[in-house]
Amino acid sequence: MLHLSPVLRIAVLMMMLLMIDLLNAQCPDQSSIIYKSRNPIISLDSIASLAAPMLWFSPDEPDLYDDAGKIILPQPLPYDASSDQPVVYYKIKQLYTEENDLHIHASNLYQERTALIDLRKLRAVEIEYYMYYPFETGVGGHPHDIESVQLQIKVHQFLACKDGKYALEVMRVIARAHGLYWFENALNVDDLTVFPISILVEEGKHANCTDKNADGVYTPGFDVTEKVNDAWGVRDIISTGRLFSGGFQGWMAKVRRPKSLLLPPGYQSGAAFKKIQERYANYSFRQVYTIRPFPTPTEELIDKNLAKMVKSKKPFSWPKITTAVKINADFFKLSKDNKLRNKIGFTYRLDEGNGLSISAPLLFVKHVEAPMTGGWFYHKFYFSNLNEPNDRGFERIFGHQIQHTSSASRWIDTYLGIGYELMDRTPQAPTISGKLYLASELGIKVRVNITKTPIKFLKFLGTDYWGIKIGWKNLGFNPFLSSGFVIEVGAGAF
Repeated sequence: MLHLSPVLRIAVLMMMLLMIDLLNAQCPDQSSIIYKSRNPIISLDSIASLAAPMLWFSPDEPDLYDDAGKIILPQPLPYDASSDQPVVYYKIKQLYTEENDLHIHASNLYQERTALIDLRKLRAVEIEYYMYYPFETGVGGHPHDIESVQLQIKVHQFLACKDGKYALEVMRVIARAHGLYWFENALNVDDLTVFPISILVEEGKHANCTDKNADGVYTPGFDVTEKVNDAWGVRDIISTGRLFSGGFQGWMAKVRRPKSLLLPPGYQSGAAFKKIQERYANYSFRQVYTIRPFPTPTEELIDKNLAKMVKSKKPFSWPKITTAVKINADFFKLSKDNKLRNKIGFTYRLDEGNGLSISAPLLFVKHVEAPMTGGWFYHKFYFSNLNEPNDRGFERIFGHQIQHTSSASRWIDTYLGIGYELMDRTPQAPTISGKLYLASELGIKVRVNITKTPIKFLKFLGTDYWGIKIGWKNLGFNPFLSSGFVIEVGAGAF
């Protein structure tokens, strides 16, 4: 038998305790962990149930209840089987892995509800939930409406953790609003986020908005953490058709009540539901929806508007598997929407001359959100010669400014720019004599989303927005070289 001195025994005991602490430190304890297990095999259907959101409707949502006071929205798609419960659909959009041999144990994901994946080979998951409403009310209302919420999930491997070696953690939630990139209500999950995630549903129009702490109230900058000034929020008054303001205001949203809360299956174990239950201790929550995989459209789907909506959700051949992806912190903070229309703008510029103006992101391939104001910084390049360069004694070669605007989507907004203009001081000479002059500009912009207007065909130019800018520009400083109005007309958010 091995005999140890008292001092050595204490040292060994302390080492054992330290090892236990190190092992426990590797175990998941974040509030955003929605699943942990020692078994690496999980079904797509299980992931969908674990991540499913709560839906919180306006107290005045049209046709929300049946005669017995039971919530009946959202409903099954017309070509899907009927249900005595509200229905929410899911689609596993993307599976990300650093290997090339991720194996899905099912030949048909639409028919086999037991399709399995191996978490040992998986690094991230993107899942989207779809809600179908038979109609949208208010000005511009129409039959059929499909709205969505996306969750980006990180796959952890805590190999030293006995309680659960494999875990799923929600990193980001994107609640879609009116199908526009700039209007998205995106939330980067933190310690104050509770799950199942609460989603506020806009009255009549059904845009979705994240509700981080499940209090039934939209708080800008808290419930949404990206594109804060552009985020749509939840505007329950939008169905009236009145254009109250360019940005969200608190009075636009109605306070949610427990009666209009629709819960996902398995809601009892979620922290968000427990908070709501404590807040409304005298209310019995029984309104629950069922989850189904997004169905493949059938030949009987003859309604053209609905067929177009369903097709835009790409219901075929999911999930998409993406390999050799570097999963880091930035992966869950950047939108996957890299379309050109959200980055570049082209306008005609009248600035003591006629020419072309181009706007581009501050980092050229990536937009930069202002840290204090929540607005945007971007480049403005313009190539407009002077109308009478010889009379003025100089000729503009080009101009460049760094401009700032409060948003990229409000119908009316202000902007401020500072930069330089390169002038040729000898326009009649065979060689260029260039000199830089300080340029500063201040003005307003009015932009219109043309997606649902008679001129929507202009989207082929690559943008959803057209507008006009009117500003005042000063060239030079002490002394000023010139001053005057600037007008720009054209396409682009900026």
